[in-house]
Amino acid sequence: MSDRLVERIFERARATLSRVFGDAAGGGIDIRVVDGLVYPVMRALQDGGVQRWLVSVHAHASQDTVQHSLHVAGLAANFVHHLGLPIRDCVTLVRAGLLHDIGKARIPRAILDKPGALTAAEMDLMRTHAATGHEILLASGMRDPVVLAVARHHHEMLDGSGYPDRLAGAAIRELVRLATVCDIYAALTERRPYRPGMSRADALAILQEMAPVRLDPVLVRAFGASLDTPFAIEAARAVRLAPPVAGLALREGEAS
Repeated sequence: MSDRLVERIFERARATLSRVFGDAAGGGIDIRVVDGLVYPVMRALQDGGVQRWLVSVHAHASQDTVQHSLHVAGLAANFVHHLGLPIRDCVTLVRAGLLHDIGKARIPRAILDKPGALTAAEMDLMRTHAATGHEILLASGMRDPVVLAVARHHHEMLDGSGYPDRLAGAAIRELVRLATVCDIYAALTERRPYRPGMSRADALAILQEMAPVRLDPVLVRAFGASLDTPFAIEAARAVRLAPPVAGLALREGEAS
């Protein structure tokens, strides 16, 4: 797959996910539309590698919540593959990465895009996005327990200092811990209105500082290595999720 086609898949996924977030701002979402993005994301990772996906993430002028969600989905899929987990976990984590911040669709843009530190009241409102996202997904018919758990618990920390439920230790399931590492790394390396994105080395150093008290040290150690792992599993081509939607996105890119 050419770099151009990876970029086209990325841009189509971004446009589709932007519409999903728009729907979530005032109501429910169509889970089938999100499922239609899973195969193209995995195809782009398989043929272009995670580093090519990250080039698309960081090259885009907008570093908003939709961009961040695509970033996390790619990192999570690559990390799952690196750990040798089943293909179903890869599919689940792509879906979870795309949807983990869906609750931010109901956070005011003035808070999301604020160029300085949030006030205590603004931070409290921002932190409602995890529970709100969980509610949006439930109301939209999502029943995958991992996707629901990632949406609600991706800010939980092993020492119980996270939110919204202050879970600790074994109460946080492994795939949620994995998604949390990807989420933090993505956030650190992205541009923000109040700071430039960090380098890979600096972001990994912060993850290491957060382990073992707040983050799983085994996952943190493995995550850095996953960034250099080729995503090359033939099974990814056989995933069947909304194939007409996925197939259309790929055919349009290949024909362009």
